[in-house]
Amino acid sequence: MDEKAFNAGIGRRVRDARLQVGLTQEHLARKTGLTRGSITNIESGAQAPPPYRLARIAAALSVEPADLLPSLEPQGHTSDLPADLADAVASVVSAAETMGARDGQG
Repeated sequence: MDEKAFNAGIGRRVRDARLQVGLTQEHLARKTGLTRGSITNIESGAQAPPPYRLARIAAALSVEPADLLPSLEPQGHTSDLPADLADAVASVVSAAETMGARDGQG
């Protein structure tokens, strides 16, 4: 996994966790001392949060910082897919992991 894909994975996990707890980007920004624009950039993968900010985001979302980090190992065999389809597959996998963890299966 390259850095761009890793950052996009962080962004998906932040967004999924934020939606899971019912926060808007604005509310998450206020809870973390960031701007809504920074949250938007993080969720889109355009900006990678430094460790301290990632820890603040995790605390605001009631998750562990590690929960927001994707694995460096590719999930499944999506490397042959176009980027948009690979992202869609990764999003489904992330949602399934989130639901499994919520239901005590993760």
